[in-house]
Amino acid sequence: MDEPADSMPRAVTSKGAARRLRLLEAASQSLLEHGYAQTSIQRIVQQAGGSSATAYQLFGNKEGMLAAVLQFELDKLRTAVFLATPPGQAVGAALHDLAVRLLAYAVQPRSATLHRLLVSECHRMPQLAAALQQAVDTRLHAPLEQCLRHACERGELNIDDPRQAALTLGNLINGIAFHARLVGGYADGPRAEHLATCHYGVDTLLRAYQV
Repeated sequence: MDEPADSMPRAVTSKGAARRLRLLEAASQSLLEHGYAQTSIQRIVQQAGGSSATAYQLFGNKEGMLAAVLQFELDKLRTAVFLATPPGQAVGAALHDLAVRLLAYAVQPRSATLHRLLVSECHRMPQLAAALQQAVDTRLHAPLEQCLRHACERGELNIDDPRQAALTLGNLINGIAFHARLVGGYADGPRAEHLATCHYGVDTLLRAYQV
């Protein structure tokens, strides 16, 4: 058994932060290479070092570790996509840059493998599905919404519902990345036709909400 039935995750102390990061990196690698069924707490601990007791204390069980890996990967997406946008950049350039970076991240083989892993497991793990929805909303849709709200505050756009506009843009990118996920991702980045669709979608949004 990988997980005690009554195990619950405990708060991470500053002393355990480095150990938690090592475990997350090892768990992410194992899950992407071997899948959920073939990954165990023991395998992850052997790769990362430490003890199984520490892993159970930090994540509760294997499902809790998968949810933590999901948040870990989405945090890296947020860093790669949103933190590279210069403050005060004009909304047209900012949205095009954000959309292309998001698409490039989504079509990576690693991202495609993670997406397929989550699709295969979420149907039988309602808590994981809820964690995925919350993590995507926090780390993807919320920053997009903030970008649009700031553009409205600067008078660049006039959007009646920035959240719905952000969801629309996020879903557009998700749809464009669909084929890449079917074939395992594109190591060399998005295809030209996908970039064209991405730019067209952003331009359509900008035209709809321009002042």
